[in-house]
Amino acid sequence: MGIFDGCLLACDIDGTLLLNDYMPKRNIEKIKYFVSEGGVFALATGRTAGAVSAVTDKLDCIGPSIVANGSMIYDFKKDKALYDMSIPEGDRHIVKAVIDGCSTVGVEAHSGKKVLVLNNNQEAIDHEKYENLDAIPLDYENALGYNWNKVIYLFANEDEAKTVKQIISQFEHSSQFVDTSAVIYGRRRYYYEHVPCGVSKATTLKILCEKLNIKKGCCYAIGDYYNDLEMIKCADIGAALIDSPDEVKAVADVVVCDAQNGAVADFIDYLTERKINNGCKL
Repeated sequence: MGIFDGCLLACDIDGTLLLNDYMPKRNIEKIKYFVSEGGVFALATGRTAGAVSAVTDKLDCIGPSIVANGSMIYDFKKDKALYDMSIPEGDRHIVKAVIDGCSTVGVEAHSGKKVLVLNNNQEAIDHEKYENLDAIPLDYENALGYNWNKVIYLFANEDEAKTVKQIISQFEHSSQFVDTSAVIYGRRRYYYEHVPCGVSKATTLKILCEKLNIKKGCCYAIGDYYNDLEMIKCADIGAALIDSPDEVKAVADVVVCDAQNGAVADFIDYLTERKINNGCKL
């Protein structure tokens, strides 16, 4: 029995655990410590299940994790999905309208561990290279043969983003759209993600806790951006980074250092100290 027995730590990847694909050594050491003390360390990421090798190559102790911004729970040890949501077929025509109305936008449809590239641009190329994606180029009609857990629109500039959002706003739909961000090759990129209605890291975190029988009061989460806000808020103890937007830091129980200096390690140190102060013995 360790001090984190029955506990879950859900962790965002880009900008939190990793920065420019770099993971501080102290994060690796502290995560291994957390797991050795009985905890479950889970990823909570917008990345697809097939795009997390930058983490799994360094850590072999990753528990069932939230991927595709909450559209899926994936068990990397068993190599299978434990929970899976897809964009309604009736909303897929929105993607075709975006491609037709803004031919320069990058469009990826994420299907399980596969990434389908429906429209390519430099942002998509950078994204695929950065996340080591085995991307499959497909036109819209052929991509319809797959389930889509999420679609991501990758913008070259702000005007392109405005055009895409304007196109989407013209349609009634039963999906939801989320602004996301990642630092890739030293520059922050801004994306727009199309996911099933009601899906988020926060809602899927609750499902993951139920599946893993996490103890009351033992759900922890850390993230750096707006798509992490609700997850941080709904966790029993939530952490944001020092360089997170003010709105994200406002809902956190603790603010830790930046990603480059080991934000996740800082959070685990904080949780360990709380456990000790509450009478737990190492």
